[in-house]
Amino acid sequence: METFEIPEAMVADMVAHAQAEYPSECCGVIGGDGDGPRKLFRLRNVDPDPVMRYAADPKELKRATDDIYDADWEIVCIYHSHTHSPAFPSPTDVERALYPEAVYALVTLQDRQNPELRAFRIVEGTITELKVVRT
Repeated sequence: METFEIPEAMVADMVAHAQAEYPSECCGVIGGDGDGPRKLFRLRNVDPDPVMRYAADPKELKRATDDIYDADWEIVCIYHSHTHSPAFPSPTDVERALYPEAVYALVTLQDRQNPELRAFRIVEGTITELKVVRT
């Protein structure tokens, strides 16, 4: 099984972001290089139905991607939360997965006391789970 190595501090930040935005879904991106994730960017969810879907604020996403590319990094991870369902890509998540080289991380708050993080590759509609290794 392929792994996704991520600093524990970033995992904590994603979970905190999900908790802070509850009951809406949160979303963000992580920039990094060949050595792994380097910086997490929290983005505002501007979807008209933020409880069931997410859409990153275009201006915030542009600033984040500019920062990522200016640092000669790539988008290594796109993350969001599920507030009432498991941490598994929904059909909408699969449809919107436009970066096959990125990891898609999901935080579920189905049990808010025990959030769960899972990671996936989504390539041409095929979902492959990755083992999350916290560093």
